[in-house]
Amino acid sequence: MKHYYYHGSRRRRVTVHSLLIVIAIFTGLGLLILTLKSVDPPEPTRLLPNIKEDSSSSSSGGTVIARNIGGGGGGAKSCATVEEMGESLKGDRASRVRDLPAEQFCRHGFVLAKASEAGLGNEMYKILTAAALSVMLNRSLIIGQTRGKYPFGDYISYSNHSFTMQEVKHLWRRNGCLKNYQRHLVMRIDDFGKPAKTNVLCSNWRKWDQPIIWFQNTTDAVASQFFLKNVHPEMRNVASNLFGQPEQLQARPNVFGELMRILISPSENVEQVVNWDS
Repeated sequence: MKHYYYHGSRRRRVTVHSLLIVIAIFTGLGLLILTLKSVDPPEPTRLLPNIKEDSSSSSSGGTVIARNIGGGGGGAKSCATVEEMGESLKGDRASRVRDLPAEQFCRHGFVLAKASEAGLGNEMYKILTAAALSVMLNRSLIIGQTRGKYPFGDYISYSNHSFTMQEVKHLWRRNGCLKNYQRHLVMRIDDFGKPAKTNVLCSNWRKWDQPIIWFQNTTDAVASQFFLKNVHPEMRNVASNLFGQPEQLQARPNVFGELMRILISPSENVEQVVNWDS
């Protein structure tokens, strides 16, 4: 039997099932926040030579996939400090990128965050890791959707400080990136779940020139902090600017907690359930 709770003369009703879902969501977020702390990870096996796997792209700006390939060219940009970390995803940065002149937009880079609804904690780390990586690489964040829906979209609202893949493809075509600047919308994939192939330790990601980077299988806080052990000083510097020095416990900022605060908030439905008795 389904039970309903009523308050006064309000018509709004809340099911026990909805209330339990909200409690579970907030419990998961609370546990995730409690575990958002820096970890000094062990260094895995040195990487083997990588293989390039490209698919063809269409003239309309279709995406080319490149998996675990060597670093590309391109100059490095300045990285946000810890104090500026939140600001890099706030304010008018996304709108500024949307309004860039065509040539500048076509040179801009993105990091893809793609998650399912398999489990709130692990899947949310995929989004937060991509957000942290976008700060380190001075790129914009794309949050992937499934059939036009964000992960956990019934319970979480996402800010406008990120892009969707559909929007990036539209802007890529509108700015003539392929036609006028010969820039294919290439996605470079690095799989953290394959230690023998990932470039997390031995490549300078800031010199990768592919427009989109997808760092796969980052289901905890450890993956992005492996950049603290990267062999390239530039990558170690931007990682330590964000996460602090591993040997200085008091200097470790709550990076993931701050990114979570900027990127997500409870959905309207969740807020209604939480405030049903107000």
